[in-house]
Amino acid sequence: MIPFIGFTGLVSLVVGWSITLHLHALARRTGALPERLLAIAFGGMFCLGFPLAGMSRVPALVGTPMGSGLFIAGLFSMVIGLRALNRFPEVVFRPGRRWARFVRITTTIVGSLSGIGCAVSVAKAGSREEMIESIQPWAIGLMFSILVPFLWNGVESSLYYRAMQRRLAIGLAEPETTHRFLLWALASWGSVAHITAILVIRASGLPIIAPLPMTIIATSSLVTSVCWWLAFLMPDSYRTRILGDRTDPESPRG
Repeated sequence: MIPFIGFTGLVSLVVGWSITLHLHALARRTGALPERLLAIAFGGMFCLGFPLAGMSRVPALVGTPMGSGLFIAGLFSMVIGLRALNRFPEVVFRPGRRWARFVRITTTIVGSLSGIGCAVSVAKAGSREEMIESIQPWAIGLMFSILVPFLWNGVESSLYYRAMQRRLAIGLAEPETTHRFLLWALASWGSVAHITAILVIRASGLPIIAPLPMTIIATSSLVTSVCWWLAFLMPDSYRTRILGDRTDPESPRG
């Protein structure tokens, strides 16, 4: 189990950094807001946030000032990424909608307050047991606020993929762009499964560092990483095998 978890963690880190650098370069070239938002989201959450929080759980660092510092740095990176990820579906799928703005602002506030609560709990805890008990509600709030934009993205991209399929059937959509929406939808739903598993485990009071929870989390993380990699850094071999020789001149290639 440990080698598999280590492998999935490495894959997630490599994919996260690769996509982040790709999106930053794309955003600089095009000046487009969606690419910039996703670059910030991936950078804050998957390049820094989750890795730093994971490093803080290394046995030698648990309960030490360095471990607490890494965890708090990871929390604030997650909150920065969350703010960008919350804005992405509003900008792309529901621009100008009041309810979308309300969802985005509310979720961002909940996530920011929860991140601050987690940081304060870690900083003030006198022991590991005290920290685990005091951080529980704040951690659930933070994970729920991260779940919302992934769920929102999953719903919106699934609906948009179905609409693109209908347009594709009559020659009004590009096959590659349509397929990228499918991959983004699958990655979003994989993230929903990943975060839901963490929420259920935390809410039930079970330890996350256990064989079954870690296997579920690692598996969903691997599936999500593969879908993201294919969506943003689609290899020519995959494009040819799945889509044939049809290419999309507007696809986000590096």
